[in-house]
Amino acid sequence: MEAEAALPFQSRHHDTLRLGLATLKEDVTVRHPVEVIQREHRQRALASQQQMLRDLYGVAAPAKAQIEAQILRKFTRLPGAASSSLLGLESLTGELDEFKYESYLGQPDVSTLPPVDLHSQMELKCGMLGAKHDRMARGML
Repeated sequence: MEAEAALPFQSRHHDTLRLGLATLKEDVTVRHPVEVIQREHRQRALASQQQMLRDLYGVAAPAKAQIEAQILRKFTRLPGAASSSLLGLESLTGELDEFKYESYLGQPDVSTLPPVDLHSQMELKCGMLGAKHDRMARGML
């Protein structure tokens, strides 16, 4: 837990003119214990489901499911105000039937954050800015 709370070094390029002053506050945030438990539960449930498929139908069934999930993860919208819903992936994994807090919180029409610049997002996605995973460039100020 102490290693997660340490302040990381800024080792990637930051475009200050477009993204504002650099901050490492987002990288230091400690995850809530319930969030960690939920993520681990999802991973264990997926592993047990794949093991069940492997036991019932052989090695090809979980491999096919993994390939389908990889294909459905690739289809996303252009960066901007509307985030990708990944409806196909949600229907494949069964998450479509679950009503979570993401379903009603964090909607773009009630957001207080400024809109994300499409050109900066595409430059970031194509690797033209140098920073590959910059949270500020993704609109998470």
